[in-house]
Amino acid sequence: MCEQMNNSETALIEDKVFQMMKENGAFELKSCIDSFDFEDKRRFTKLELNTAQKMHVSALMQQVPSAVAAGTMAQAYIVSFPQGLPHTLTALNQGGYGSMIRENGKFVGSASFYSMLPQAAVLAAFTAMSVVTGQYFLAQINSEMKMMNLKLDKILEFLYGDKKAELMSEISFIKYAYQNYSSIMSHEQQRAATIISLQAAKKVAMKDIEFYLGDLDSTVNYEAKNYYGFDSLINKAFQIGESLQVSLQLYSLSSLLEVYYAQNHDTDYIKYLEIDMTSYIDKCDKRMLSSFSVLNRRLSEFKVKTAEKNGKLSYEMKIGELIESLNGGEESAMRKSLRSALHASTEKAEYYINNAGDVYIKAS
Repeated sequence: MCEQMNNSETALIEDKVFQMMKENGAFELKSCIDSFDFEDKRRFTKLELNTAQKMHVSALMQQVPSAVAAGTMAQAYIVSFPQGLPHTLTALNQGGYGSMIRENGKFVGSASFYSMLPQAAVLAAFTAMSVVTGQYFLAQINSEMKMMNLKLDKILEFLYGDKKAELMSEISFIKYAYQNYSSIMSHEQQRAATIISLQAAKKVAMKDIEFYLGDLDSTVNYEAKNYYGFDSLINKAFQIGESLQVSLQLYSLSSLLEVYYAQNHDTDYIKYLEIDMTSYIDKCDKRMLSSFSVLNRRLSEFKVKTAEKNGKLSYEMKIGELIESLNGGEESAMRKSLRSALHASTEKAEYYINNAGDVYIKAS
């Protein structure tokens, strides 16, 4: 009888602790009133959890029924984070609970004494959800990196000079860091080493961007003796432009991966990064626009023979399309995705978890 009372008392205290965690950690947990078809991909996206991550979410689900509605079971639960999941993780990681829990006018226990089980379950589950959410947002931004998504042999076709080897090395590493994000995040030493390498990759990308911008400026202003020389000059300018694009995407993805690996979602830090990255990309776009505008003017003034007119017209169309893309007045898809990925983790988030431990978000 005494043991039953102790077990009942422990369950009561753990439930109180869970409620305190919800208040202190700024998250909400409730059962789904409506029945949802989570297999409807138009409405929901399933987050891909590995075996360990799914075990953590399942452990959380064992805590949920008593915490939500006095033991009432539901087919699925909604957990929401009004200030973003990283905010909740930061709050929960700041320590235990030192207050006394009171029931019917009597102190029945200390929250700090009983908090380890529910706190460990919640932290492990939310950490797993944070990692797979990061993988999801990284996949979205990666889909915009058209040049980075080319196979390495295709990238080799337009890279040139002494920058070729170092860029290929960093591109290979970024692909590795992106593909293995979820696994590396669970190994602290490897994660720390990866962050250092990401910072180095960003420096290499910026150094190569500046090199290619300078080379592009020199190329478009080079004096060609005849049309065939000018033809070669135009092709080199476009080769440099492709090298610039892949370097810019390396810069963007390495910067974003560093944020997600470090899990640093401090508001001021994110704001600084957003301003710094978008202004740098804008500056590069404007310098590219200036260079290709010079090339376009020189091409229009270049005297060609009748047999060369079709080639000139083709180049004018190609350069015109590039200039239009750089001077369209609208924010590029890549910059929109960057901005979205930087802020996604700190915006209100809502997850749907079924009894099998599967996690879903609303499809975007």
